[in-house]
Amino acid sequence: MIDVTPRYLAGRDYSNQVFDQLVTRWGWRRADATELSQTFGWSPDHRFRLGAGQLDPGAWWRIAAAKEPLGPPEWQAGFSQETPPEIVLAVTEELARTGTAIDWTGESHPALKAPTDRRTLIHTLLDAGWRSTYRDGRLDLEAPDHLARVQIRIDPHGDPLDLMSQPHLYVEVGPRDTGGYPPYWQAMLTTTAPTVVVDALAQALTDPTPLQRDRDWMDEELLAHLGHTVDGVLTDTDPQVPESREAARPYTETDLREAAAEVCEEALEWTEDLDLTPDMYIEDRLIPSSRTGTPTTWGQLPSEQKALAYLLVTDMVVAAAASAPALLDLPLGANLDPLPASRKPTPPLAAKLSELAFTIGDLEDAAACAAAAQINGVDLSGIADSLHDRPVGDGTKWTWGSLPTAQHKQALHEIDRLLTGAAERTPELFAPDFRPAPLALVTPVYLAGPGHDRTTASRPLTDQGWTTEKQGDTTVYTSPCRRLRAQSTTDDKGTSWTSSLHSPPSGEETWRATADRRTPPEIVAALHTVLAANAAELVRPSRHTAHGLAPVIAAGWHDNSTREHLMWDSPDAETASVYRCTAPAGQMFAGESRAWQISAGKPGPGEVEGWTIEMSENTPAPLLEAVTAAMTDPTPVARLGRDLTPEHLLYLDVRPLLPQTPSGPSARALAARTRTTNPEPAAVPTGAAKSAAPTGRRRLC
Repeated sequence: MIDVTPRYLAGRDYSNQVFDQLVTRWGWRRADATELSQTFGWSPDHRFRLGAGQLDPGAWWRIAAAKEPLGPPEWQAGFSQETPPEIVLAVTEELARTGTAIDWTGESHPALKAPTDRRTLIHTLLDAGWRSTYRDGRLDLEAPDHLARVQIRIDPHGDPLDLMSQPHLYVEVGPRDTGGYPPYWQAMLTTTAPTVVVDALAQALTDPTPLQRDRDWMDEELLAHLGHTVDGVLTDTDPQVPESREAARPYTETDLREAAAEVCEEALEWTEDLDLTPDMYIEDRLIPSSRTGTPTTWGQLPSEQKALAYLLVTDMVVAAAASAPALLDLPLGANLDPLPASRKPTPPLAAKLSELAFTIGDLEDAAACAAAAQINGVDLSGIADSLHDRPVGDGTKWTWGSLPTAQHKQALHEIDRLLTGAAERTPELFAPDFRPAPLALVTPVYLAGPGHDRTTASRPLTDQGWTTEKQGDTTVYTSPCRRLRAQSTTDDKGTSWTSSLHSPPSGEETWRATADRRTPPEIVAALHTVLAANAAELVRPSRHTAHGLAPVIAAGWHDNSTREHLMWDSPDAETASVYRCTAPAGQMFAGESRAWQISAGKPGPGEVEGWTIEMSENTPAPLLEAVTAAMTDPTPVARLGRDLTPEHLLYLDVRPLLPQTPSGPSARALAARTRTTNPEPAAVPTGAAKSAAPTGRRRLC
């Protein structure tokens, strides 16, 4: 015999203790229908009836109570066959407490009184550590081990005597998502079930007193959940086994947590491969800051902002996969570098990043919700598939898939419970120091990359009345005097620029400045600002272009010049430079010119991730000075974290982009809302295995 606690996992004991107690202690009558394998019992006043062996498997035990002797039921209760008899007896004893007195009116018995009250039941379960969730007109309460649940339906329009299809109170014991198999046992009570009955049921579910059972008669999965092993493996009831239950299992608690962390990491990495992930999880979720002035959901954003938000949420969830062990209280690995941003390109966006309808805090809230849903979307079969060939412990004996059947099932359920806890902690993955910030302010500008806004560089020209002409992928901008010209060529990877002076307007080119497609637009815009504002002066070539170096000299750049080369390098590991060959014509290398080369960036593993501006030798000094001044300007520029070059992060100062307070009378209220703490994620719907697009199955995030 073994002691079993919690009681609801004891299962039936194949005894007749329910009827024996009612007959010997409370004076009930009993009759056996042998041909039907059924047993019936009734109270002395014929108001309470109990049947065992009923044909409905969900209500193998059935209790009916009537106001009048042999009258129609006032309320009913049903219990499946595997229900521990002590649970059934706890309810039926409440019906028998009138003793030998017969209540002819049926009004004095507490088990026949209305209205009913569920507050004590709820408090009893909550005090025992059960957790509650309310949604869609029902209250769900779940035991700390996630193996027992009580659901209370609040439906004033339901049938008060409907026991089977829509019971008012439903108890289910066993793991969730059993692949269509019924729970270990279940119980159902109708709407009119009295307070004393539901309170007795709650007390029986939470009673800490162990029950004794014959181990040989118990279900293998129940034994596994209770820490006993089967299939020839030693159990903690055998005299030769160590006292610790952990010693009887081929895996430790750490093994379980590491396995759960691997499943979490895979689930989060999978986010990018599910195109509708944000749509499924956050489409109808309110944006916490509500910066539009009215409550707004993600799905109500303008299309371009919504597309960007969904992409950023996906990026954040994928990047957080590397930190999944923290959700299981495990140390993070040595290689904590997050995965790169999504392979999907940044969508076009006209709005400034500081004027978006959502903030970083809003994105963190949405990412926590999506991450929780991803983890919750992994069911038992998904866990089994993910871990099947992975070693247990040191891998010398077992893989998770090769464990004995009962131990395998037990391990899956324990990992499943760990995943539930991990999903509840996903907000920890998106703390304010999440790196890099999805919406960021970065310095220095010369390592910030091309950004998403392709209108920044052209705006100084159009604001000064330059004409534009489209020629396929190229746009030509012409000054009012017709001698200054700029043209841009755009492709999927960015926009390159060429500025030049022609003398006369249709004649030969006097000087030229080119910027490749990865040049930060703020630097090109600085050049164009001077170009458009000083057009009259720039039509005359300058002989003192080197005067344009004043900003880098003032900023403390390093002078690494030689007799043949003029070179100034930035002080931050020389990630930017201004260079020009000054050697006599006969000493220049083949292909070398006297043009100015302004560049920045480190080469990546493939394509060079830096940029270059080339200016001809006689380019006017104000243009060179505009470029060098923009490069040394310490003002941070707004960027999407996903667009920052990974090789440059080491040299960048990246800070979260704070939202701009909207103007107008409601600005103060909106700013206050922006500072509020984000709410806990809401719950996710029930769902499928990881092999399909997860739809969630535990509590909403």
